[in-house]
Amino acid sequence: MNTAEHNIRTVLHFTPSVGGGGAEMMLCNLVKEMRGGPWRNVVVAVNTNTRGSQADTVRETADAFYDLDCHALLRPSLFRSLREIIRAEKPAVVQTWMHHADFVGGLTARSAGVKDVVWGIHTRDVWRSPGEGKIKSRLFRSALRIASHRVPRSIVSCSATALRDHEVMGYPTKKMKWIPNGISTERFIPSVEFHAETRLELGLTLDVPVIGYVGRFHHPVKDIASFFTAAAQLQSRVPAAHFVLCGGCESDLDAHAQRAFATMPHRDQVRFVPFRLDIEKLYPAFSLFTLCSRSEACPMSLLEAMSCGIPCVATDAGDSAALIERAGFTVPVGEPMALAQSWHDMLSLNNNARAEVSGEARQRVVSRFSISQTARAYQSTYDELLENS
Repeated sequence: MNTAEHNIRTVLHFTPSVGGGGAEMMLCNLVKEMRGGPWRNVVVAVNTNTRGSQADTVRETADAFYDLDCHALLRPSLFRSLREIIRAEKPAVVQTWMHHADFVGGLTARSAGVKDVVWGIHTRDVWRSPGEGKIKSRLFRSALRIASHRVPRSIVSCSATALRDHEVMGYPTKKMKWIPNGISTERFIPSVEFHAETRLELGLTLDVPVIGYVGRFHHPVKDIASFFTAAAQLQSRVPAAHFVLCGGCESDLDAHAQRAFATMPHRDQVRFVPFRLDIEKLYPAFSLFTLCSRSEACPMSLLEAMSCGIPCVATDAGDSAALIERAGFTVPVGEPMALAQSWHDMLSLNNNARAEVSGEARQRVVSRFSISQTARAYQSTYDELLENS
């Protein structure tokens, strides 16, 4: 074994899934960027059978990949399987992704003899699992708060806002650090070719105004009802406006969103697009990108759109306003009329003003939110843990 091979250490990532959300996408980006470097990446997913799963991509980029094929985290069989994998892979660091994985993966890693555990915060609040009651949810929050002082040696938050929220929740400030999400600025680029190709695919003309959204349809977090309320308002002023929502279909809409959708004067001008692996081809088809969320951490889709040079309009949720700055507009949460007005204002910009906003969007991501910068920060975190062991 040569010196370089001898110095390679293993980080094991434990995640509920590998698809359908920003945290999962960030994991995929990180593993791909770290490939071939000083850290060997092992990924353990509770279940890969989720919408938007990127299991094949992770299998190709990770040094080892395990699918536990389990549908619940709190099962003795999952603990046993994860502990066996940890003992076989002998990771120097175990990195967990999201609250339930933090708790289960952190405790399992410590029981398997790994002391260098890193928790990952990717939401502002602790969301309840399907079917989880309020009492159980409160108990889990308390358990997380207590465990945060004893289990992880470091806690990474992708969001400055979420970091502050968890300090209030009782997480130890001295263990926490902010590492913003990062995306590939070589993959997500301004592209006239993709603009034309994707619009042709969607049956849209090259010059029609298109407002785009990429993300889940979770109610009330993503507030898709406000999206359609704003869309109806915009269509009353700009009848040619079209809308593309990537991440679900009409049947995925909750009752609030369905009622708002029904108020649109031109519902035939709405395209529902399922999650797609070539998402970098979709953003350039948008005239502007929007988020109407009530809660966000550090939204990946916003960074991806900005990297493609797409002007953005988003609600002031989580880190969104800090990400956008002069690369678009931010509006108050839960105010669809303000959202519609900002859409209209953005669409009304002249060519020079739009080019300036587009250039600012691209430059902000290249200079501050590239995956290479984010990967270096994660690797430095792992290195520091081992140096201080």
